[in-house]
Amino acid sequence: MASAEALDVLRRIEADTRRAFAANRRVLSFDEFFEAFCDNPVPHCRTAAQYVLDCMDHYGRVELTRPEGTVTRFRLFDCPWDDGKYRLVGQESAQNAIFRLLTNFIRDGRVTRLLLLHGPNGSAKSSFIQCIMRALEHYSGTDEGAIYRFNWVFPSANVAKKRLGFSGEGSRSLTSFAHLEDEDVDARLQGDLKDHPLLLLPREDRRRVFDELRERGRLPESMQIGEYLLDGDLSPRSRSIADALLTAYSGDLQRVLQHIQVERFYFSRRYRVGAVTIEPQMHVDATIRQLTMDQGLHALPPSLRSLSLYEPAGDLVDGNRGVVEYNDLLKKPLDAFKYLLATCEKGTVTLPNAILHLDELFLASSNEKHLNAFKEYQDFTSFKGRMDLVKMPYLRDYKVEQAIYDEQIRAGGMEDMVGPHATFIVALWAVLTRLKRPRAENYPSGIREVVARLKPIEKAELYAGEREPPDLTPEQSRELRAILADMLAEGQDDPDYEGAFGASPREMKQAMLHAYQNERYYGLSALAIFDELRALVKNRSVYEFLKIEPQGGYHDHGAFIDQVFQRYLDRVNNDVRASMGLVSEEQYEELFGRYILHVSYLLKGEKIYNEKTGKSEPPDTHLMDRLERIWDAPSDRARFRRDLVARVGAWRIDFPGEPINYRRLFPKLFEALERDYYERQKATIRKLSEQVLDLLAEEEEPDKKHPAAQRLDASERERGAQIIARLVEQHRYPRRAIREALGALLRHRY
Repeated sequence: MASAEALDVLRRIEADTRRAFAANRRVLSFDEFFEAFCDNPVPHCRTAAQYVLDCMDHYGRVELTRPEGTVTRFRLFDCPWDDGKYRLVGQESAQNAIFRLLTNFIRDGRVTRLLLLHGPNGSAKSSFIQCIMRALEHYSGTDEGAIYRFNWVFPSANVAKKRLGFSGEGSRSLTSFAHLEDEDVDARLQGDLKDHPLLLLPREDRRRVFDELRERGRLPESMQIGEYLLDGDLSPRSRSIADALLTAYSGDLQRVLQHIQVERFYFSRRYRVGAVTIEPQMHVDATIRQLTMDQGLHALPPSLRSLSLYEPAGDLVDGNRGVVEYNDLLKKPLDAFKYLLATCEKGTVTLPNAILHLDELFLASSNEKHLNAFKEYQDFTSFKGRMDLVKMPYLRDYKVEQAIYDEQIRAGGMEDMVGPHATFIVALWAVLTRLKRPRAENYPSGIREVVARLKPIEKAELYAGEREPPDLTPEQSRELRAILADMLAEGQDDPDYEGAFGASPREMKQAMLHAYQNERYYGLSALAIFDELRALVKNRSVYEFLKIEPQGGYHDHGAFIDQVFQRYLDRVNNDVRASMGLVSEEQYEELFGRYILHVSYLLKGEKIYNEKTGKSEPPDTHLMDRLERIWDAPSDRARFRRDLVARVGAWRIDFPGEPINYRRLFPKLFEALERDYYERQKATIRKLSEQVLDLLAEEEEPDKKHPAAQRLDASERERGAQIIARLVEQHRYPRRAIREALGALLRHRY
């Protein structure tokens, strides 16, 4: 780029910055701010709790269908402003709990409690809070999220001689010092608590302004004005300056406000502006220091030089008007945060020389171990009255859990290096380690036996809405789905509730990294992950959850590896069948649906329309006979068929509008279908798989002679190449990972 072109680019950037600065109204006089406030008061009447709640609403919400029902997810936690980077996976229950508690604070007029997110290590408590802080950073830069504080401006002597109002001949004199150039300013002091500009107005006048705005219809009757704006006061330094100026100007408030420069500010975690994280080390969260001898104050007017000015400092000061996070709060000695009892209850913090009026949301996190110990503390009741506990357990839906690891892989740009179903393996095994044996006695008698024999793998698949245990009647299937929400809620008040223990996502991510470095396999291989899990379960002294004794198949972490391995082979088997053009699981559903359709038309004595021929034809009795032989149907075929159609009709009545799940309705018939096709396709799958392996070996080692590959004719090579292409393109297998997956499938299934 030429020198002139480079400067043109720079000038354009400078011009864009000036325009953005003006458009965002970064600096206003108090008159300009008050005019904007009266024109649209709602955004300017928000306390910290209302601001955070509006931020959650700003990004919208979406209704998700989960096995236990419909849940609301706030899009804020998807981080849409950053293409989903750092998004929070799951935890919709905690999102809705926080939203309800914020609503309560708004209704109460102020934040009255600290919100303590608790759960096992690695359950995304800090990620949850960081999502909120990142959202505040982005939201404060939007038009809807504009938020203001103020500075004190003291002009040079020449400028100060000008007075408010008019100066003869109709020419308007200077009405505010807010927009003065730097050379015309002797001193500028920032409002040290990011105080709301409305706090500059006397308390009673503030209330009258709000009342008048309601009368004019500008302020909705339903909007609750927070106590911070109704009864709050300025920081000690700003109060001292305001009082001194009011005295010097003989009570002329207009001349006091002449010194006010209203400034828009933006939340920032990096610079600790309205978004502050307090680590568990021991220190004081707020303090105050005297500024009288500060060299920077020598330029103040004579009326202020004799004041003993104090400036508050610390985490609570930096976080005012926003959010303060106490990370691992209960790791601190209890005496270190006893002040929170009064601060959360009254919205103030007492310092040696002053009382600070705060407007901020207090969030904290703690693991279950520290919380359980805290509950034994003699003053826990006092603390509990100023805290709201928000539970954040480990996820129990492996489909949602899998999204955590999928996103980590995408963030690392590793998609092309990940073997088939690798993250599924990690997610399912992790969820299995978190499950508890259900208490069958808590459920209705009709379903109690089913709950009692529910295996961990079946419970995990039930939670994920994947499949139900085999051999259930339609009535049992319906009852089991009806109690799913109760199963998820079972024992959640116990210290060892389901989701409070087990493998954490952090530990699983570490296992994936170790597996990735296994030189025996390509990339992040499924087989390498299984090796890593087998090594992990031997470290009982390292992982607390491994110390739990097995009970009825639960907590048997070694057995879980074998069970997950079988589910992995199921998936690879289905991928291979589909790539070979053989019957897959989805085709079983389609085949069974065709059978039911033809049976129903046969029973009604009607013909069925054939879309391919465009003609109405008799039902396909050949199809019916072929499937019924597989099922070993009774000799009274007509009765057998009527019974199937009747059960389908009952499903439609029980689940109106839902697609029919034939596999769930007729599990035994599907098992028979799969066994038959498995036996008939077994030899074909083995033969084609071996041909594919020979081709891949020849491709990866072109210098070696592979006799088996050389014996393949042109049609076999073409078909093998097509199978490989489908596995790569349709099922997203890395080419070099096909050999591992196919080899494992042949060894263990064929």
